[in-house]
This record gives sequence, C-alpha cells and structure tokens, in this order.
Amino acid sequence: MNNAKANRQVARLRATLRERESRVQELERRLDALETSTTLQFGRLVAGAARNPRRRGVKLPKELYRLWRKRNVPVSDSGSADGERIQLDRVDRPEDRLLVSAPYEGLVIAGVLGARAAATLREQAKVIPLYPHDATIVLDTADVDMLVVDAAAGEPGGPWAYLGVPGMYDRDRALNDVRELAASRDLPLVLWGEAPPATLACLQWDAVAATPGRLAELLVPAR
Repeated sequence: MNNAKANRQVARLRATLRERESRVQELERRLDALETSTTLQFGRLVAGAARNPRRRGVKLPKELYRLWRKRNVPVSDSGSADGERIQLDRVDRPEDRLLVSAPYEGLVIAGVLGARAAATLREQAKVIPLYPHDATIVLDTADVDMLVVDAAAGEPGGPWAYLGVPGMYDRDRALNDVRELAASRDLPLVLWGEAPPATLACLQWDAVAATPGRLAELLVPAR
C-alpha cells in the first residue's frame, strides 16, 4: 500500500515537472519575441526620452529612425515581428510576473564591470551587466544612459578576465564592438576607477569617474 502511494506521488511530481518545463519553454519563446518586438523597443526609447528629456529627447529622432530601418529584419518563427501576438495582461501563474515590469526612473548603466564596481554602482543605479559573448546584443536592445567600463574588469576570475592584457584579442575585440555600438547611440563612454591599464587608458573616453555622483553629473547638459 505504501509503495503504491509513493508511486502515485512520484507520478504526480513527474507530471508537475513536465508541465513546469513546458511552461518555462513557453515563457522563453514569449520573452524572445518580446525582446525583439519593435513595439517594446519603441516604448523603451520614448520612456528613456521622458525620463531625461533634455538629453535623451534630443537623440530620440535618431533612435527612432534607427529602429525604423531595422523594422524589416527577419525574426525567428517562434518570435513575432511586432509583438502584437504576445499577451501579457494575464498573470495567472507566478512565472508570468517575470514578463511584467515597470520602467525605471533613475540612472541606468550598461557596464563592463568587475565584482567590486558592480556592487558599488548597484547601490546608486540600475546596472545591466555586459558579457563578452553577448555585450552588443544586450546593449543594442537595452534602454541605458551610458556605457561604463571598469578599469579593474580584467582582473582574473571575472567574465572579462584579462581585459586590457596585451594579446587577449577576444576581449579587446568584444570591448571595441560594444564601444562602437555605444558611440553610434550617442551614449557617453565612461572609464570607471583608478589606475587603469595602459591599453584602456589610451582609448578615447568621454569621462573618467570613480564615484556614482560623477556619473549622474554626466547626464546634466553643460551650461
């Protein structure tokens, strides 16, 4: 009798697990479609301009034109070209709440960061970490105010380990790509921290900062 009860319980758990796995796959497909949605990207641009109209509002026409040019880029079959088929109003399941978010009103930073810099900046801003394998993809779709590169990001043990070390071409190439993308979006390029390696210090930066307050000052137009 006990064995039969245990078997029924195991069967129920397996069924629940299969249902949850199917649900996760569904949410992943919906999230992929949402991230590539022209409607969402348009909303991010407008929200960013509303959050900082003096600076971001000036760039809004250029950003919208850039988005318009990408409107015919093919998307995968699992995605949606404009996101209209994605229904996000219902949040019957806890997992659906992952797809419901409110716009952030403060400073938003895309960062090539080490652990210490990331912890420091998260106390004052929303930080979107960039990694070598997907930095340009994340930055291209994110609504951020600036790109911050940590002078200590190349320390061993982190995702950008050995950045700035001569001969680490993959790291240098990834950083170059993300810098070019940030420049095309008119995002400030900021070097964070002190005593950066020569390979980073020699690059062109809009500013050098070591405090979160300095980053906020960069968004205020010069008088």
